[in-house]
Amino acid sequence: MKKLLVLPALFLAASTWASCPAPMPQDAPAIPNGQTASIEEMHAARQAVSHYVAGVEAYLACRSASLHPLQHNRAVYLAETAAESWNSALHSFRQRENMLATN
Repeated sequence: MKKLLVLPALFLAASTWASCPAPMPQDAPAIPNGQTASIEEMHAARQAVSHYVAGVEAYLACRSASLHPLQHNRAVYLAETAAESWNSALHSFRQRENMLATN
């Protein structure tokens, strides 16, 4: 009897996943050291983080109904961690630039 209930659930889950083209981004982008990075490296990292966060948001928007709360929280945590790392590197970069500008 349980096997008969599992099959429709699997088909329903498969069709839900198939209708959503947004995959979860695999790896967070590498963040350069703000103390040593060039402006080009910082700009590229900003774009990579923005793309990563947008990918996570698209994944969550598409699959929010079928995700376990722990999976949802993990995806949010990964996006927030990438953004916080970028913000920390940007803060270091700006401190270095301000120090160089005042000397």
